Amino acid sequence: MSAIADREVRERFFTNGVEALGTTPEQFAAFIRSEYAKWGKVVRAAGVKSE
Repeated sequence: MSAIADREVRERFFTNGVEALGTTPEQFAAFIRSEYAKWGKVVRAAGVKSE
């Protein structure tokens, strides 16, 4: 059983403002790639540097 299928886990997520979605590993990987590209542009434009 996946964690998302567990009622208690879904309730805890909801309480913390998290929307639990079940996706395939490929869909999740595509999402991470798109977020990395999107936020990478923001970080570079802002000139953010790690310490």
